[in-house]
Amino acid sequence: MSKNDTLWDLVTEERIAIEDLVAAVDTYLSEPSTRDYRIGHGLVVDLAASVARHGHAYRTMMDAEASEPARRMAVRSALLMSKPTRS
Repeated sequence: MSKNDTLWDLVTEERIAIEDLVAAVDTYLSEPSTRDYRIGHGLVVDLAASVARHGHAYRTMMDAEASEPARRMAVRSALLMSKPTRS
């Protein structure tokens, strides 16, 4: 894994299962303050920081009228753009 690889790259290369990404989204939606989340083999992603850095996802999560599917897709987009680190 290169230091520039995003979760998108790792999912596309099948180095992280899509089910792991879904689990990360579920975790964030149930506990938005989650920081170090283990994903894949030996990788960690800061869920809270990933969403906070992604303007659209952050605004969607702050919108009290945003639907659950809209929140889920916004968080998924933010996480796919994040760069995990080795644990």
